[in-house]
Amino acid sequence: MGGIVGLGGGIGAARLWEALAVPARGGRGPLILVLNTANDLRLHGLRICPDIDTVLYALSGRLDASRGWGMRDESFRCLAALAGLGGAAWFRLGDLDLATHLYRTGLLRDGASLTEVTRRLAESSGVTARILPMSDDDVTTMVVGMDGRLLHYQEYLVREQAKPAVRGVRFEGIGQARPAPGVLAAIESATHIVLGPASPVAGLLPILGLPGVTETLRQHRDRVTAISPIVASTASTGPEEKLRSHSRAALLASIGLPATASGVARLYRDVCTRFVYDPADRDEAAPIAAYGLEPVPAPLPAAQDADPAPLLAAILGDSPSARVTG
Repeated sequence: MGGIVGLGGGIGAARLWEALAVPARGGRGPLILVLNTANDLRLHGLRICPDIDTVLYALSGRLDASRGWGMRDESFRCLAALAGLGGAAWFRLGDLDLATHLYRTGLLRDGASLTEVTRRLAESSGVTARILPMSDDDVTTMVVGMDGRLLHYQEYLVREQAKPAVRGVRFEGIGQARPAPGVLAAIESATHIVLGPASPVAGLLPILGLPGVTETLRQHRDRVTAISPIVASTASTGPEEKLRSHSRAALLASIGLPATASGVARLYRDVCTRFVYDPADRDEAAPIAAYGLEPVPAPLPAAQDADPAPLLAAILGDSPSARVTG
């Protein structure tokens, strides 16, 4: 099979997957993306898959880049009407976005697997990358607050705006879940494997927690490059990025790690050999190397229109697999 396998969703990873889709089409083999489903939400009777949908919208050119979620040219008339009826309106579902959730929920109710539904959504959107949910089984990220409350991750992030102090995180159902069909085979045969710049705790730990995933990555760690989602020396800009940055830091702190590139490197040290960090965090190189990883400096584009070429070169041009295959 070969090709490029990326793990992790969300807006940070979606921007990278957009850029990687080009070299994948240019002869590097297929692009296969394994996306987190532990942050999925069931609301108003609908199955909502934020990570999958953000990547699908990004790869099909429909993502609202200014918000980092949802579709461009969106309207919210249904949501406004729902709020007027007294319904929950904290999770902002746009009118166009609703079509995705209605379609998915209907197919799931008819017996289709999430893998099959996601394939159909990608195909109908013109997305050529293979999009895989991490599992067809239910896994749910729950945030344990210092006040004792147990919040669904989306309640914590969106409804509560990541304000509650965090004691810990649980991945309910992870013990019974299995990787979706094709996930382990894709990792085993990939030429390049990329841990995307998703939230380490909320975006990647659920994938790594599935049976066989971490073990398979360890077996092929010479092909694995991890990308830091954090540039500690640069302040977040915009309310959405500030919210995501605060949430990443709070969740990392709950497992005893600092919100730094080297903190994330420590988390991934057993499943990769190379770790890409932003040159602005120059002091992070030595701590990353101390974990036995090759520190690779490359600008981490935060903006939708930033040039991804240096990051792609760091991932593809200098990897062990690239040196061997030429």
